[in-house]
Amino acid sequence: MPKNRIFFISIAIIIIISVILIFNYFQYKPLQPPKLSVSEEEWDFGMVKPNDKPTHIFMVKNEGNEDLIIERVRVSCGCVKTSISTKLIKPGKSAELKATFDTTGYDGKIEKVIYIKSNDPLEQGVEKKVSLYIEIEHYSKPVISIFQNEWNLGLISQGDKSNFNLIIENKGDEDLIIEKIDTYEHISHNFILPLTISPDEKHEATLIYNSMEHELGEVREAIAILSNDPKRAVLPLRVKGYIKEKDKPAISIWPVEINFNLKADSEEGVIGKFTLENLGEKVVKIISVKTSADYLASLDSEFDLRSEEKEDLQIILLKDKAIKEIHKEEADEYIYLTIALPVKISK
Repeated sequence: MPKNRIFFISIAIIIIISVILIFNYFQYKPLQPPKLSVSEEEWDFGMVKPNDKPTHIFMVKNEGNEDLIIERVRVSCGCVKTSISTKLIKPGKSAELKATFDTTGYDGKIEKVIYIKSNDPLEQGVEKKVSLYIEIEHYSKPVISIFQNEWNLGLISQGDKSNFNLIIENKGDEDLIIEKIDTYEHISHNFILPLTISPDEKHEATLIYNSMEHELGEVREAIAILSNDPKRAVLPLRVKGYIKEKDKPAISIWPVEINFNLKADSEEGVIGKFTLENLGEKVVKIISVKTSADYLASLDSEFDLRSEEKEDLQIILLKDKAIKEIHKEEADEYIYLTIALPVKISK
């Protein structure tokens, strides 16, 4: 047999064997599970200007031999919005994961995380993390702060009034403007709006709750303070309590409690007041007024309260003494009134 024919036959046999081997390899090749990979596991947006919304697109690739299913994409902050081009990624294919950072209201260096949950068996029980870094240039802005964000009426009778001292502070470096106070019709205030509060300044106002128009039962309401703070444009103040049916006493006293704030009140002696009203037909005699602590004092010791007459019972807080004696965050003290109730005996 000629040598050339032998050579060509040998080459043909090698090619046929190679084709058979390759065919068998692909036919019987074991399938690999889906494998998730991300183009960057960390991304730094760098320095950006305030209120910018920079965007970056990550490539999410399936490096396995089975379909990769993206079950969920979540972020550690609502300031980052994400969208993915497809949640079903074929083997060897990729999807675009778009991340947009809304810097509105933020300042300085910030770190957030994107979490990706998929059917990658190596990621089962955990989520793929992609870290985001950004630094926002500082800009002057107002920052609203209130000392107490809940007003507890306690138990009051229908028709009673309750006062709340609201202290608003501007912790920013631009003027804070209180533009509006949204309240229910039975809540009034002494704000003069719009109200401007300079940086590092405080403003104290009084809120009055009149329970006359409120139905009996639990009170759960909110007051909205609207300002030019870019991060907290609407600041809620919760109101809670319980309104019971009004008794018919001879004396009405409101508010039901006085609130003093040692940090906010700068004067050495601070005065609060209860208003007493005689709803009966006869004179009521207050023969003594005492306090449960020596850093509280009454400006009145006794007085007569005539029918349909009101009297302010003024209470002074001796601030320096209170600071020395109060070691807790809050102290509950009381005012004691001794009322002379006439008893007539006939024979």
